[in-house]
Amino acid sequence: MQRFKTVLYNASFAFNCMLVFLLIFENRLLLPPWIQTIGRIHPLLLHFPIVLLVLCIFWELFAGFKTSFVSNQQHIGDGLLLLTSFTAVISALMGLLLSREDGYSQDSLAWHKWSGVAISIVSFAWYTFRQTTRHIKVVGMLTAITGMFLVIVTGHLGANITHGENFVMAPVSKEKQAPKVLFEDAIIYANMVEPIFKAKCISCHNDKKAKGELVMETFSKLVKGGKDGALWDSTKKDVGLLMNRIHLPLDNKKHMPPTGKPQLTDEEVAIIYQWIRSGPNDTAKVAELPATDTLRTLAATIFNTIETDEYTFKPADESKIKALRNNYRFVTPLALGSPALGVEFFGAAQFKSAQLKELLPVKEQVVSLNLNKMPVTEEDLTTIAQFINLRKLNLSFTNIRGSGLSALNALKELKQLSLSGTGVTVANLNTLTALPKLTHLYIWTTPAQSEPLLALQKQLKNTKIETGFAGDTIIIKLNPPMVENEDQIVLQPVALKLKHFVKGVTIHYTTDGTLPDSLLSPVYKGDFMIDKNMTVKTKAFKPGWISSDVTEKTFYKAGYKIDSIRFLQPSPDLPYKSMSATILADAQKGDQNFRSGKWIGYRGISMQALLYFETPKEVASVTVSGLVDIGGYIMPPHQVEVWGGNDPGHLRLIKKINPEQPVKEGAGYMKGYELIFPKTKEKWMKVVVVPLAKLPAWHKGKGDKGWIFVDEIFLN
Repeated sequence: MQRFKTVLYNASFAFNCMLVFLLIFENRLLLPPWIQTIGRIHPLLLHFPIVLLVLCIFWELFAGFKTSFVSNQQHIGDGLLLLTSFTAVISALMGLLLSREDGYSQDSLAWHKWSGVAISIVSFAWYTFRQTTRHIKVVGMLTAITGMFLVIVTGHLGANITHGENFVMAPVSKEKQAPKVLFEDAIIYANMVEPIFKAKCISCHNDKKAKGELVMETFSKLVKGGKDGALWDSTKKDVGLLMNRIHLPLDNKKHMPPTGKPQLTDEEVAIIYQWIRSGPNDTAKVAELPATDTLRTLAATIFNTIETDEYTFKPADESKIKALRNNYRFVTPLALGSPALGVEFFGAAQFKSAQLKELLPVKEQVVSLNLNKMPVTEEDLTTIAQFINLRKLNLSFTNIRGSGLSALNALKELKQLSLSGTGVTVANLNTLTALPKLTHLYIWTTPAQSEPLLALQKQLKNTKIETGFAGDTIIIKLNPPMVENEDQIVLQPVALKLKHFVKGVTIHYTTDGTLPDSLLSPVYKGDFMIDKNMTVKTKAFKPGWISSDVTEKTFYKAGYKIDSIRFLQPSPDLPYKSMSATILADAQKGDQNFRSGKWIGYRGISMQALLYFETPKEVASVTVSGLVDIGGYIMPPHQVEVWGGNDPGHLRLIKKINPEQPVKEGAGYMKGYELIFPKTKEKWMKVVVVPLAKLPAWHKGKGDKGWIFVDEIFLN
């Protein structure tokens, strides 16, 4: 054993001498491939000296503060120190060899390199003078503290080189806790593209570790490209090098990100591709994209709007909201299940300042306030200033003259302010510079519109000031077509009725789930019949106009009449516990209000409805009409099953599906879950709808039981 220790000690001494020699002459090093292979073992070996040094520190501190060492303790301590010294110098040598490869910034490696060498030398010195450090407490303590400090610093610097800057502290840093960006404020590069690069690319392409001489930490460095040239060329079919590398097979060594690293999702690939195709820049906003732009559509699934944002304040009492509604004041939640309220006033002749003060009991919940064309005065601004969570305020064409605008500085959450058609001047608007989150200011048809705005814009540098448009060459966007069919349940074939108020408009439609376009989608001529389950999407087009947004409506064919229907087990929750299963076969569709009495809700157990036909029916599809309200814990079913047979006690499984689940919060919607199967003749059928057992981790109610809501079952 002593001979082995002697050999290991001499080897550590020799390797430390070699380490110092190579450091002195490292600029002259030329490494053959087989030496590079040895250097690449560094990431595998470096954990051994780290662990061993930490063990040594604790062993020497807690076992060494005694008058004398017990023999066994001394032998164990000697072994740990010697192994630490040997593995530390080997790891340092390999790290030095690895640092000579291309792709690493020597400036960024300097501190990591020298701290690694220091660990090797300190470990060797500690073993050499171990008896002194054990008997002089101060020296032992200082040696242990130095060792721990070097381990922490070296490890942190190495993590930054391998994984990117601030890798260890990133989850709790201010950068990670930045406020969520809303759709209205999102910048395409900063809020959609750059986060993908940070998550999937920068660990290998940063200032410290620039693989392929490519740095992706800033937009300017992205534009510069790497040793293989520019990252994109929007004139090419594959839009250039970046997308080419992303689409290479996973086993190709040039595929990016490389095997073993987190790969890009389909959505992330689409975002990068569409950004390049649109002419990549770092200033364009999502909200400035055309309504039909693919990148805007992708953004709509990522960002909340002011209406659908996640608000933490408590909802107002429903009785208060109901009491505040009248013929001239509309108060309603901005989204299904949201505590945020929107308020609109109608009828200028009926408006009184007292009506604003009546809203103060719900001042915390009012997020949007529309006073367009109401006789609002400067005195009313002091009342409005009490709505502390206000995000959107419309004071257009009111009696505001601007002298009282400073009262609005209390609205620290205000993002959009419309003063169009009022008497405000630039001098009045200068008082708004204390609004930290103001992003849009509308001043059409005001004295301020014709005044110099440069100084104001410098003060409101994060605010877009809208002054309206000059000239008569503006291309106007068409409003969406109207679907005049009121009934969503089709008892017999019925003609699709579409309407538009602009003459010369062509309406295109689809029924296959795709978005209508002006080239391939059929033109509405009034002769299309609705005779089955379908979702109709329509869009208006006219030369010289911007095409409209899409109007969408789902129709359900009523199909067979169910002679008898009952629940095999009632819902465990009120008020649904006492509801009859006939609600699922009454040909009455519910709306997005799940409290309307037309929906049955289940959670914790499956909804099982047993259907009976006096005369057996040939069935080829079953559609379960459901509701999704994520904020209200109402999710798509985990599973939907259809069973059939001639004996209710011996039914066979005909078909089952697992509907796709959402991955983030969003607005509520209605959804039909259609199960299609080969035609079968049945007397008894059972429909089973299984709710989520636990809400997903991203949901605010994670771990809680999910609800399913059903209003109709259709058989065809």
